[in-house]
Amino acid sequence: MSVPEILLLSLAAILASELLLRLPVLRQAHGLGEVARKSAATIASKRISDHWKERILPVYSVRMARCSVLFFLLLCCAMAPVGLIGLAAPGGEARWLELLMQPAAIALLCAVSIAYIVLRIKVLRG
Repeated sequence: MSVPEILLLSLAAILASELLLRLPVLRQAHGLGEVARKSAATIASKRISDHWKERILPVYSVRMARCSVLFFLLLCCAMAPVGLIGLAAPGGEARWLELLMQPAAIALLCAVSIAYIVLRIKVLRG
């Protein structure tokens, strides 16, 4: 990896981390988990009639589908900077995508992202 690639990978990690912190990704994941728990509890309950289960489970399915699609869209928004930086990367988009698949690049993205989030939280807390 060259120095410009390392800098671009670091920038991509910071931008993606910031978007993950700012977008309601975790809230959406919790909402999806809550609907899944309600659905499982409804299915397992002996006190709820089959008629009621037949009526409520499609409602839960629609809610889960909506939450899943929104969660996917939020993740796409958070990861968009990683893809867009490839337009400015040396060697073009193909080289950038190839770089993103290398273990060293993945490790760098993870390390920079974790370091950025830890520093950001410490700075905000004072």
